[in-house]
Amino acid sequence: MKIIFFILLGIIYLFLANAIELAIKQLFFLIGLALVSIGIIRYIKEHYVESQKYAQMMEASEEEMKAIPHTQCLLSEDALKGLLLNEHTNMLIFAQREELEEELKIIEIPFSKIYEVAMMEDEMFVLRTKNYLMSGSLLGEEEDLAEEEENEEDDTVSQLSLKFVVDHLSEPILEYIFMDQGEHPIARDEEEYEEAMELCEKWFQKISVIIKRHELERVPIRHWQ
Repeated sequence: MKIIFFILLGIIYLFLANAIELAIKQLFFLIGLALVSIGIIRYIKEHYVESQKYAQMMEASEEEMKAIPHTQCLLSEDALKGLLLNEHTNMLIFAQREELEEELKIIEIPFSKIYEVAMMEDEMFVLRTKNYLMSGSLLGEEEDLAEEEENEEDDTVSQLSLKFVVDHLSEPILEYIFMDQGEHPIARDEEEYEEAMELCEKWFQKISVIIKRHELERVPIRHWQ
């Protein structure tokens, strides 16, 4: 509020200096110029302090996520979400917070409790892998993929993500977003999309291997039964 006050008051003095022809015209001009300058300097200073504070909070959030025991780690650019694998304990870990000031929420899912993973573009299926024991899907049916193929004319994407179906009653469907352009989709041939897709595919492959590995481990048990 003080910044706005200084700038508005300074503008008023500058208008007055321009409107009057008295000897104090120059004085009004200097006062107005000084007030506007003070307001701008205060704004730049506060903006710098806020940006520094934000950067420190992001760094602290990243360090907190990296401190979680893991063997592989992926962090979002805004430092609000982390996707981690701990191959020593066979755990998939989601670390997330809505705002940087909030407490970090950690969800640990045993590899054997990951039932399905799907790569999504704007809520449309691109690829999916699921446990053979599942006849249906909580994420939707394959017809979505056909609909996407029919809409090939629209060669832009707003969001790219992985969705997981897991054995976690409070949050059975988890999502990690690799790219989110909101209302400004980008073309598939843009570098930002290609980089996000490459990373998304790598993690899709990792989770698919985990799901299929668990299937293979169950085969001898089914034969014995």
